Amino acid sequence: MSTFKLLTFVTSLLVSAGCGESRSAVVKTSGQIFIDGEPLTFKGNGTIRVVPYDGDYATGRINPEDGTFTLTTFKEGDGVVPGSHPVCVVVNTFGPGGNVLNLVPESYADPTKTGLMVTIIEPTDSLRIELQSKLPAAPSSADSLKRDASGF
Repeated sequence: MSTFKLLTFVTSLLVSAGCGESRSAVVKTSGQIFIDGEPLTFKGNGTIRVVPYDGDYATGRINPEDGTFTLTTFKEGDGVVPGSHPVCVVVNTFGPGGNVLNLVPESYADPTKTGLMVTIIEPTDSLRIELQSKLPAAPSSADSLKRDASGF
């Protein structure tokens, strides 16, 4: 073997051995999202994200039929870094004219405003995330009489 080939081989071994990334430990985590006490169901796209303060975040696709999810940090379904972390939930669909409509309050999309926290210590398949909707109140019948038939 030529000196150049030998040097190239040894260098590649050293580089591959010394460049391994250190990954945070994760625990398998899955669960279900509820809104106003009922399983979250929707037509559109939904994502949950768990955002550690000092580590790798985990994401999961929300099943639109029942609100279930499995979290992924590095590889599909591996879980989340243990600890207490903010949670973000984004659920949207396309509305008239192709505009994106948020189906849950927008504050749930921002880790600094979400108000949702989870503590993950060990593997779980029953993490429960509770959302509250903030739907506008329907106009009262008295208000409806003061305006047009739409009540607005």
